[in-house]
Amino acid sequence: MDANREIGEAAFGNAIAESAWTKFHEYINEAQSSIQTEFGTVTNTASIEGVRGLVFDVHGYSGTDWHNDGSDFIQWGYCLGKDSLDKNDITSSKTRGSFTHARQMPGESLECLVRGPKSLGQRFNEQLPLSLDSSETCGRGLPSLDYQDPKAVASDPTYCADNDGVCSYYSGGYDVKVHERMDWDNDPTFSGIHMNTVQAELPRCIRFATDETRNAVHEEFADKLSIALCSFMTDLFGSDIC
Repeated sequence: MDANREIGEAAFGNAIAESAWTKFHEYINEAQSSIQTEFGTVTNTASIEGVRGLVFDVHGYSGTDWHNDGSDFIQWGYCLGKDSLDKNDITSSKTRGSFTHARQMPGESLECLVRGPKSLGQRFNEQLPLSLDSSETCGRGLPSLDYQDPKAVASDPTYCADNDGVCSYYSGGYDVKVHERMDWDNDPTFSGIHMNTVQAELPRCIRFATDETRNAVHEEFADKLSIALCSFMTDLFGSDIC
């Protein structure tokens, strides 16, 4: 059972799997409610109320269609596909995307939050390299200010080793799509309270590293990720958030 899917695709009609799927998403929502209780909400310039927090959905991908035994990129997912991110202005995309609340906070924009200097990808890029990893580029963000167009990167033979010439980019799944709404299963029009969401697909170079360095790489990655996330949240919601 893969809970990062619609229930029909995730559970195949199996009652036990459907129960597990429901409990999984209810648990996420309970965690969101706890964050709301502790940190409250803020209303943006479009009069949208949002929780002062972030749903951070972590996955891992093999990246075997990329060079170097798997891509070095952390693939950041905002429910915007490669075609949407191939545009000069992603706000022109008909896809809703995530950060439905953050993009309209004072001084913010979807463009900057997804692949600008304030993006999570760029904040992590600025802390590279990971000192104990063999690759100086391990952990670079896609998208980010440095790598703004996943479609172009995934089609570039410098990075992509796929026989069809196009490598995989994971733009965000069911989890980040539905939990952008606090009333996740009963708010199709996004009229209620929002909570910003993002997916991160971690590459093999971070997840596995080498037998000798794995634990140290994981600890260093966690430290640098926490700095990126905390600075991101502080810029959005104030210094009391971290």
